[in-house]
Amino acid sequence: MSDIVSDHYSLRRAGSSDYEAILEVMAHWNMHHVPSPEMGSVDPSYFFVAEREGVVIGAAGYQIISPAQGKTTLLGVIPDFSGLGVGKELQEARLEAMYAAGVREVITNADRPEVIVWYKKHYGYREIGHTRKLAPFSLESVEHWTTLELDLERYMRSRSISREQRQRYIDRHDPPPLSNYPPLVINACLTGMVPTRMRTPHVPVSPEEIIADAVQVFEAGARVVHLHARDSEGYPTPDARVYERIIPALRRECPGIVCCVTTSGRHWSDFDRRSEVLELEGDAKPDMASLTLGSLNFNTGASVNTIDMIERLAMRMLERGIKPELEAFDLGMVNLAKYLERNGVIQGRKYFNLLLGNLNTAPATLTNLATLSGALPDDSAWAAAGLGQFQLPMNMAAIVAGGHVRVGLEDTIHYDYGKRHLATNRALVDRVGRVASEIQRPLAEPSETRQILGLPVEEC
Repeated sequence: MSDIVSDHYSLRRAGSSDYEAILEVMAHWNMHHVPSPEMGSVDPSYFFVAEREGVVIGAAGYQIISPAQGKTTLLGVIPDFSGLGVGKELQEARLEAMYAAGVREVITNADRPEVIVWYKKHYGYREIGHTRKLAPFSLESVEHWTTLELDLERYMRSRSISREQRQRYIDRHDPPPLSNYPPLVINACLTGMVPTRMRTPHVPVSPEEIIADAVQVFEAGARVVHLHARDSEGYPTPDARVYERIIPALRRECPGIVCCVTTSGRHWSDFDRRSEVLELEGDAKPDMASLTLGSLNFNTGASVNTIDMIERLAMRMLERGIKPELEAFDLGMVNLAKYLERNGVIQGRKYFNLLLGNLNTAPATLTNLATLSGALPDDSAWAAAGLGQFQLPMNMAAIVAGGHVRVGLEDTIHYDYGKRHLATNRALVDRVGRVASEIQRPLAEPSETRQILGLPVEEC
């Protein structure tokens, strides 16, 4: 058996030189009386030990009673190292060794109530009787052993399935890090409608600048780019020909990148201009398109989105095979998404951007983020965005909560709360990556991103 290594200890077969160390571990549990009527001898060659920095911190032994039957002997872990899973790994090691030797039934004696429960819960042992102790050993207040029996054949055949079922349950019902964090999808909103070169030299405006910024954030871990086109004067434009210069180049430079285009109504209200970009074909066809789920006021003006307009845009996206990026600023917008879904206007996996911190919609609080994310329909993925100074707090909250992140100059041009330092898209994405790294949450790869968002993976 090869050594099993963890952050805390390594597991190996014991040798004759480990005899005293094994008994020292067992002394913590009053199981070191060897030889005695209870334990005549200890053969280290039938033991596994857990070792940390050269010190044995746990040990477990076994015996082969007959070709098909085995018996566990001693198992102990120094109390300071309880709760690290050392006992489980030692138990697994000796069960595997017995199974490899042909054993199919295992007998175990225990006297501590919590240990008896542990064997039953994790391994499927059943009680078959009680045996009177021959001498004080382990718990001196208990005068008998509870004899347990394990169907080792059944356990070994079913343990991988049981582990998978347990992990699925944890992933569904328990919060991270008990459950596995899903890979983090970073959605970079590079340009937006509002930032200008007068305000910041870092906002990408021309197709070439947008492509260059998109490549940089892709290299930093962003897998979705939320695109706004600008005309030759630097003003927002719905002209699909501008997107036609951007999207194919991104597909060449960043394989698997998800291209999301805007259908915003802040500067134009008619359906034809708002939907023009949805008609692109081939490599220029977007993967996703924004769909703001209601009207709202910004400091710079109103974004008018009537239900009729929202339905028309959503239907055209459905017809064109373009997934909507559902933008929700409050609970009423989430409610409209449910209305659209139950009427078949949006279908399948849904992706929501929850945007908080705007003056006239939901404030950027943890309570509001929890309320909005908890109200989403089934089969939804979500990302949080904080507008202005709220970008970093909402990004961090989403990362910790298991959601995803929208970040970029569209939502804030500043790197700091005091608005003294102008940001770049790359710096904002890098910061998100560092936060995710600190809580050990991986960034999504392109194929993982597409799977999370419900997009075709084969395009990667």
